[in-house]
Amino acid sequence: MTRLVALSDEQLRAGPGLKWGRARPEVIPADVAELDFAVAPAIRAALWDAVDRSDLGYPDYTTGAPTQLAELFAHRSEEQWGWRANPAATEVCAQITQALCCAILAFTRPGDQILTHSPTYPPFIEAIRSLGRRPVLVPAGNLSEEAVATAWAKAAEERDIRMIVLCQPHNPTGHVFDFGTLEEIARLAVGRNAVVFSDEIHADILYAGTEFRSIVSVGAAADRTIVFTSAAKSFNIAGLRCAVGHFGTAELHARFRRLPWHLRSGASALGLAATIAAWESCDEWLEQLRTQLSANRARLLEFLSNFDQVHVRPPAATYLAWIDLRAAGIGPDAGSFLESAGRIALYPGSLFGASLGEFVRLNFGTSAARLEIILERLGDALEGCHRKGSKR
Repeated sequence: MTRLVALSDEQLRAGPGLKWGRARPEVIPADVAELDFAVAPAIRAALWDAVDRSDLGYPDYTTGAPTQLAELFAHRSEEQWGWRANPAATEVCAQITQALCCAILAFTRPGDQILTHSPTYPPFIEAIRSLGRRPVLVPAGNLSEEAVATAWAKAAEERDIRMIVLCQPHNPTGHVFDFGTLEEIARLAVGRNAVVFSDEIHADILYAGTEFRSIVSVGAAADRTIVFTSAAKSFNIAGLRCAVGHFGTAELHARFRRLPWHLRSGASALGLAATIAAWESCDEWLEQLRTQLSANRARLLEFLSNFDQVHVRPPAATYLAWIDLRAAGIGPDAGSFLESAGRIALYPGSLFGASLGEFVRLNFGTSAARLEIILERLGDALEGCHRKGSKR
């Protein structure tokens, strides 16, 4: 039977990984969206097998995604996410941010406006700005679904939108857009003749009562939508670099493929092997992960409910919590405060938006024991700040 295995601090710190490799010895990182669990045995076996066979050459991307992966993506999208990708309209990139950069180059011009939500996954805003486009931000923080839909409707007043970029489920809040909001986004896309790029990498991790629908399942938007996903977040293989995308029409796919190959080059041989193994053979492991994450989420929300000055909207998806510390009196750089006073590294809200420094993103994709230490340190830091403030 497949088991979910939590890695020790020593194992996690031994490698050069971004999450644990850069953290000071006394600090527990809960920032980068990676899991603190060993990869599933089937993925490990697939990687060893590829190495043993010396199957490390260039994959064939001359017509799009390799057939095996394209057909597996179609099956998985139908089985897990409620829509079916077209194998003939499937593409592979090394990562989703690369795919977004390519889409921006293929479907917009310098100076065009690109609509996305705020808070925003930092590399997406960087991509938009670095390529000379103008981001237009729609509030998507700790708002009601009605307020989110209203914000998207108001965005329709912008006359020069050429692309809409979604992260659905949403990073960092864990929000999942309901069908009404998706319809509003679809109407906006049709009305502005805009292409929709949807990052759906977190769609595997949903909590009880959550229904996920891809924007591609909204009829009005289907033929103008590009959906990219990856096994990276759910199966802890981000470093292997493999993202898979579906294009709503052959024309969209063809325009994307007109970009030079070196810009849109695909995944590595090991990235392909790991992704195929994850989607073919690791559903039992994934179910164990979901169970652990659900328990962690419940514990996190229970703990935070003890602090009147801390606000969090329960994430409907992902293993990320977007925590509002504006009432805690910490100041404009909550991330730095908690690393110094609490010896925990959380993702600073300021990286998601200049005015969001009093927010932090906490990754609870870890063992129950380590989560307890993180929460204890968080609580001590908050109580220490409260005591200090009350003496003034």
